[in-house]
Amino acid sequence: MKNKYQINSFENNELLSEALCERIIAEILNAIHIKGKAYLAFSGGNTPKKMFEKLSNVDIPWNKVIITLVDERWVETYDIKSNENLLTQYLLQNHAKMAQFISLKNAAIRASDGVKITQNRLKAIETFDVVILGMGDDAHTASFFPHATELKTAFDTTERCCASTATVEPYERMTLSRKFLLTTKTLILHIEGKNKKEVFDKACQNHDMFSMPIISMMQQEKPILEVYYA
Repeated sequence: MKNKYQINSFENNELLSEALCERIIAEILNAIHIKGKAYLAFSGGNTPKKMFEKLSNVDIPWNKVIITLVDERWVETYDIKSNENLLTQYLLQNHAKMAQFISLKNAAIRASDGVKITQNRLKAIETFDVVILGMGDDAHTASFFPHATELKTAFDTTERCCASTATVEPYERMTLSRKFLLTTKTLILHIEGKNKKEVFDKACQNHDMFSMPIISMMQQEKPILEVYYA
């Protein structure tokens, strides 16, 4: 199947963050208007920090917004490597501190032992309105790492999440499944820098989602993967 995507290019990170923030706010307000709630999943990393800060300062009905993460490292939520910690610092503050947050991390020692608890939490979300993905230099997205042991499960399971093993430390992760991510109305990949663009361009010419997992987000008719790049 041909990879399906749309590219939106921006001259710099500031313009990209502004446009992405406006897009997310529009989708949130539309969802609240239609069904009274909006459901979002965000990725961690340095790339979205500026966009998170912009979002947090927008005055909308955040109390009607439910947010979770695309994936999480199996570390304490105060750890510097925790995506929840990043979201707390940059997004869940100012106006956005009124949003409801569903944590992927729980008290289980191993991510694989905590799957059922996290799956139960995620039952509060039927489908997403917005999912914002990131991508690594190895073409991983979410915690779908090339040739990882659990990759087929992450692609095929009908559950909302599963444990995953990363190729970098900390190894243990919890990730939303491919099928759950693809319930979203709006699917966006946020990448910055020449390096990431070259990786993405290479993935676009490839069809092996096990070697370049970002491809797993380009194989469906809907939602189309929208790339925001600077």
